[in-house]
Amino acid sequence: MEENILNYGSYSAYRETVETLSKHLHELLEYSYDLSLTNTAVSIRDTIDKVADEHFEVAIVGEFKRGKSTLINALLGQEILPADVLPATATLNRVTYNDTPYVSVEYKDGSTEKVPIDNLQDYVTKLTFESEQKAETVKEATVYYDTEFCKNNVDIIDTPGLNDDEQMTNVTLSILPEIDAAVFVISANSPFSQFEKEFLEKKMLSSDVGRIIFIVNCFGTFSKEDEDRIVDTVRTRIEKYVMDKAKKVMGENSKEFQVYQRKIGKPRVIGVYAKKALIAKMNGDKQALEESNFPQFEAVLENMLTKERGTISLQILANKIINSGTEVLNSVALRKNALMMENDEFMVRYKGAIEEIEEIRNKKRAEFVKINDAANTVYDGLRPLLDDYWTQIENCAMQVIETYQIFPNDLKKDKLKVVHGKIIDKIRENIETRAQLICEQIQNSINVALSDEAERLQSFEDEFFRNVEKIQQMFDINDRVNNSGRAVDQVIGSAIGASGIGALFIGFREAGIKGALLGFGTGAASFWTTCFAASAIAGGLTLLSPITLCIVAFAGLASTFTGKFAVDKFLANEKIEKYKSDFKTQVRKQLHEMKLNTDFSESVRKQVFNAFETLKDKIEEETEIILKDTQKTLNNLNQLKQEKKMVSEKEAERLQSVVAHTSNILSDAYILHKALSDEASEGEMADGENTEAAENAETAQA
Repeated sequence: MEENILNYGSYSAYRETVETLSKHLHELLEYSYDLSLTNTAVSIRDTIDKVADEHFEVAIVGEFKRGKSTLINALLGQEILPADVLPATATLNRVTYNDTPYVSVEYKDGSTEKVPIDNLQDYVTKLTFESEQKAETVKEATVYYDTEFCKNNVDIIDTPGLNDDEQMTNVTLSILPEIDAAVFVISANSPFSQFEKEFLEKKMLSSDVGRIIFIVNCFGTFSKEDEDRIVDTVRTRIEKYVMDKAKKVMGENSKEFQVYQRKIGKPRVIGVYAKKALIAKMNGDKQALEESNFPQFEAVLENMLTKERGTISLQILANKIINSGTEVLNSVALRKNALMMENDEFMVRYKGAIEEIEEIRNKKRAEFVKINDAANTVYDGLRPLLDDYWTQIENCAMQVIETYQIFPNDLKKDKLKVVHGKIIDKIRENIETRAQLICEQIQNSINVALSDEAERLQSFEDEFFRNVEKIQQMFDINDRVNNSGRAVDQVIGSAIGASGIGALFIGFREAGIKGALLGFGTGAASFWTTCFAASAIAGGLTLLSPITLCIVAFAGLASTFTGKFAVDKFLANEKIEKYKSDFKTQVRKQLHEMKLNTDFSESVRKQVFNAFETLKDKIEEETEIILKDTQKTLNNLNQLKQEKKMVSEKEAERLQSVVAHTSNILSDAYILHKALSDEASEGEMADGENTEAAENAETAQA
């Protein structure tokens, strides 16, 4: 076994492990072509192509002027991105590896331009009027640079400051569901502004915390005691906001919330001095670098990407090797045994095997009916929440209007427009919060149901492989093979026995929904991308997102009341109650029109059934790879039997060589597979123990 296959804790070691697994997949691809395992070969090729394109994406987010660009420059060890005392970044800037530095600017009209790296600030900043005007036309700027950090297949995304510009804030939010990790930068001088508090409570999904590192920047200006106190305060606040939100979404006493607590653990909060780290790296000052605490941040980020995000990819690769390698071994055994049989005996077993394949497909169709039933059950369970959706949205708006404090002078002509704007903003904020919570509750219900269905399908998975093994056994002639044939059988039996049939399916226990159902290379993890409330912000799903809903609501309300100002001046002389009553009437009318034009229930129905269709599609894909190639192998053997072909001694030696090498590949893959599974189990146990210990400590303190 190669040493590096279990050493994947650093960027370079992770890449070496991926390259080793990719090399094994290439070898299995050749064997698959040689044995005419067409479907297996296509599946392997698809995985290889995705591995070749894989890279980690890390987004740096936070309010403007928190030092995001400086922190990125510190990661890169060079001043590459523009930073200034004023809000600087005005576009999305991506830093990726290339040995020749340059910038590729992608404009919103679809055109691109290659510019010198020294001119970057003229395209992506607000440092001058001209650059700000130019930046408004830019969609994204990609900086290609020869930097060690990005050489490890890591892209860094510098985002515009949250709360600097509403449109760019939404752009920043839109990329969060798509990235592998986020670094949220907070200032040590003013930790938790009102916007940062609201962002954590309302904008950020509670499930995102598992892939976010919170950086408290500008350390080094405080005493060690103050630094520790600031970090503890930030961590406590984040934990409170996130857990309070999770309780609302999942229910405090639910099994899902208990699992969530164990998985999320303590928020990652680290204090650093990014500017000092940048200068230290540029000057080669190791002591100053250590004093900046930047190496601790880099180690946590590296571990998050390789040990957490990367583990998903490694597990899928290992499973693909085990699946494909076993198909190769089974095909060799089938070929060898079948060609040693008498024709009449082969035909009897051949017909029985074809019938067994069709029976397996019938069982699969029956499982699909059950999956459809599960989808219907989920949707029926959501109907009360869906039926009450618009009522809750309307109640939110009505409560804002009812409780908003208005004074008689506010109804004067010169102040009325300002009051209108403030109330509309408040309505928008409350609608957004309520809508997002409802959407997260809906998606949580879908996630729970998918997980339960995946667990139920474990019995089908086990039965499927027992039936495939049964087909193999139909052609077992161990009692009649010669020594050469028996040696091949022993190697095959050893390889399959070592891996275990139950571990072969790219299934739901190891990769889970995050790998098997959402597909390789998505950057998904268990709680990350399945929340459509987050995904919908990016426009990736059909369901109307909370953000979209609020923008629509705001635009409609603003238009309605702007028109009213010209014809309803008499409102300025009416009493406050009359004003509020008219306001409510207009809001109800607008929401009613939105309800008529937006079939929210139908959008959710599509979301539910699309999720379960994805589950069915993945089962269909993985099982048909095996069934079609097994059937094709049998048909090819049938033709060879008609031609009275036998296994020559040279062919037997070649097949034995294929089996021996494939067995070694399988052995490595299974060792990695087991290590990853054991590590995940130990991690969950440790999280549970840590959570329990923390709860006991809190109880004892109380």
